[in-house]
Amino acid sequence: MFGTEPVGFSLTGGFVTVVATAATASLFLAPAEVTGRVLIMAIAVCAYAACGVRAGVALATAVMAWFFCTGFLVNGAGELSFGRPDLLRLGLLVVVALGANACAAAYRAVAARRRLRVPLAGEDPSRLVLVRN
Repeated sequence: MFGTEPVGFSLTGGFVTVVATAATASLFLAPAEVTGRVLIMAIAVCAYAACGVRAGVALATAVMAWFFCTGFLVNGAGELSFGRPDLLRLGLLVVVALGANACAAAYRAVAARRRLRVPLAGEDPSRLVLVRN
């Protein structure tokens, strides 16, 4: 779906997803509920990465999500920190994004190999075979 469009459009989509998720998480969860806020961001990154974007875009979206998560959902006023918990959150978002992207790519590859050949006019339908790409 997204693999044929320019990378800039996919990056913009990832940025919009991250900003909307950060705004939603900050509105619905209290500042003390850090785990819930990070979980919502991880779910959004996973969903966007599984949509069929390139692996580099999924990785960039995870890094943008980490910036927003650390700066606005965990700390206040956009202050970034680089402690152990922050780097663990970065690792979580990267693993979620790349894992979802790899699973979606594998699923699309398997689905592409299972396409059936449709008979043309005048062909014998009993001779249909499974087409392997």
